[in-house]
Amino acid sequence: MMSSGAGGTRRVGGIAATLLLSIASFSGSARGSDARDLSPSLLREGIHWPGEGGRRIRVSIGLYLVDFARINLRDESFDLAGYLDTTWTDPGLALKPDEARGRVRRFRPGQIWAPALEFVNAVEQANTEREGDLYVADDGKVNQRIRFSHRFQSPLNLKRFPFDSQKLTIVVSPFDPFAKDLELVVDPRKIGHLEGASVTDWEIDAIDARLDDDPSVTEEQQFLFEIKVTRRSTFYVWRVLLPMTLLVIASWTVFWFEPVNLQPQMSTSLAILLSLVTFTYAVDFSLPKVAYLTFIDRYTLTSFAFVLLVIFTVSAIHLRVRSKGAEGALKLQAGARLAFPVGFLAAVAGIAALSFL
Repeated sequence: MMSSGAGGTRRVGGIAATLLLSIASFSGSARGSDARDLSPSLLREGIHWPGEGGRRIRVSIGLYLVDFARINLRDESFDLAGYLDTTWTDPGLALKPDEARGRVRRFRPGQIWAPALEFVNAVEQANTEREGDLYVADDGKVNQRIRFSHRFQSPLNLKRFPFDSQKLTIVVSPFDPFAKDLELVVDPRKIGHLEGASVTDWEIDAIDARLDDDPSVTEEQQFLFEIKVTRRSTFYVWRVLLPMTLLVIASWTVFWFEPVNLQPQMSTSLAILLSLVTFTYAVDFSLPKVAYLTFIDRYTLTSFAFVLLVIFTVSAIHLRVRSKGAEGALKLQAGARLAFPVGFLAAVAGIAALSFL
């Protein structure tokens, strides 16, 4: 019985010794290759990290705009399709002197290390239409291109709407355990847009890219792809602003009615006031609920105010007829015919100065 117990003890001791040796061997190899910095997934998959020994990996980023789908003012977002290009050098993939050269090697994603990048301001997970293969040159230089299409969130400044210009931004940032060991740089050769790229009601003015490494914003570098666009305001000028202006001018015709005819003057003014309401609905459904007034908001409120002033002035003229007769009312009408156009022009100039200066 004792012999059997001793044998069991020796077997348990042998297994424990083997485990300890395995752990020691693994720890020693991890220290030798700086594997303690590797993520469990990379250790499990056996993917080589090219930044061993504290070496920073320089990753060049480019983004090429293929096409817009739309710019949604209500959600302050835009839909865009493009290519994300990344380039870096992996010394471990460089060919040895005795290996054949001149042939670009192709790897599938996951076979070799690649920087894990994410679209920070994507509304949802970005749709990758084609997960790009990795092409490795003789010197270990790796190139990857990924085609994507998705909706991105970007704050808009609508104070000058509908005569506004916007800067739409796509933010790309690394999120893997090696983010602090990556040095992002902009590749100007791969920044641009397709000539046929367009979006309804907007003109693409310029494409630019830069890095944001402000530590107060984020610990890692961020790649910012910026698209400057200007709105085509023709629709709003001819379909909203001009009809609204004509309605305000039409309300002044009541000052040529006979002062004693109160009913047609009031009904005309009220009908014009109700017509202005329809234009406010047309604009409200396309704009977000911003905390400030846009140019078209100020213009609409000014138009409302002047039509209301017409109604108050008509009431004052009618009271003047009753108190001082028709002659006094006619004098008030004559003054209103001049004061309203001048006052409206001055008010429009004022709101334009508030919105554009």
